Amino acid sequence: MPIVNITLEDILRARDARADAQRRLLRTYRLPLVSFTMNIAGPVKFSPLIELAFDAGLEALRTALGQPVAAEIIRPATGCEALLVYDRPAAALKAACLTLETATPVGRLYDLDVLDTDGNKLSRLEQRTCLICGGPVTVCSRSRAHGLDAIVNRTREILMDFAAGYLAGLAAKALTEEVRLTPKPGLVDEHNNGAHSDMDLSLFLRSIDALTPWLRRITALSLSGADAAALQAAGREAEAAMFRTTGGVNTHKGALYSFSVLLAALGRCLTEGGDVFAHAAALAAELTPPQGTHGAAVAVRHQVGGARFEALAGFPTAQKAAALLQAHDPLTALLWLMAHTEDTNLYHRGGVEGAVFVKAQAAAILAAPMERRIALTQALDEALIDRWLSPGGSADLLALALFLGKLPRWLMRSTWANPQPMGNWRN
Repeated sequence: MPIVNITLEDILRARDARADAQRRLLRTYRLPLVSFTMNIAGPVKFSPLIELAFDAGLEALRTALGQPVAAEIIRPATGCEALLVYDRPAAALKAACLTLETATPVGRLYDLDVLDTDGNKLSRLEQRTCLICGGPVTVCSRSRAHGLDAIVNRTREILMDFAAGYLAGLAAKALTEEVRLTPKPGLVDEHNNGAHSDMDLSLFLRSIDALTPWLRRITALSLSGADAAALQAAGREAEAAMFRTTGGVNTHKGALYSFSVLLAALGRCLTEGGDVFAHAAALAAELTPPQGTHGAAVAVRHQVGGARFEALAGFPTAQKAAALLQAHDPLTALLWLMAHTEDTNLYHRGGVEGAVFVKAQAAAILAAPMERRIALTQALDEALIDRWLSPGGSADLLALALFLGKLPRWLMRSTWANPQPMGNWRN
């Protein structure tokens, strides 16, 4: 993974270029602006972990302040930078920025300056705290109390902890959106329990809550360089936690496997670079194949793949569904998955006949006029309940696709690009 060491001269040139861009935006819009950079010690100012935290900061700013009147964002080797113009009082912008800087540990790495319409930078009412001891940062900085290595190491710890929690949170959101999607043929949703007598929406939501800390744990292990055996051991503990919560009901076993592989692959991608889906395929090959599961039995009996085969191939079906979601709603993506997926859950419950029936019915709904889609989906829901068929594999793939859609696009690139030494603000 390419990493660029930055010199003091690089930093000074970047600071001058940023000041020029700030003055240009102030002249153009005559409105206050937020200048967002990352507070990263040491010669390396740009990495995948830093960029992920920066993107989350941009997302938090948009949530707190809405869309800016104008925005310019660059990602050079000297560090990610954003200039955001808002039609709001500068004091209100500063208050929101201070909240973001202090609300979470990663906020300590955010440097959010606010300039008023005259170009004056608003002062902080409170001093920043030291990353190491929590005291006033100016005191520790002047005395060099902790040393650069300690600060760099603490910064990396904060970034890794943030990444694990952020990615696990996105996974939980995707799983929640999938189960709440209504209607869904044969599946648990907000209307009914589908073709299931032992689970409902409430149970699924409790299961997601139980799994989320473990998804974070698995991501954190991967970020720290854990091997496949350690990751698989954490996965087994996560499965046990799910069963304790659900009273032995299998709500998310297949989804847990797929999300664990993908999150661990993202951890490797963030620390080693490379293609996240290639990492996923390699990791799936390193893991001991499951034994005695319905999916494994179906794979042998019907010669069709399941969650493991999807992972071994680098999640191609989930990637296609994620692409579909860029232009279509989740129900359309689900129906497409049902029409194209060899769903081992359907083979287990209904054999070849059941799998063929679901594929044909889903394809027919997709071919029907859009205004009839909901009614036809509801009718298929009733038919699958009668036949006791549940396309759980397609539901898991939809959740994965929803998750992929929440990730920054740069993280989905084949390789993490080498940044240019200097940024280029728009002139």
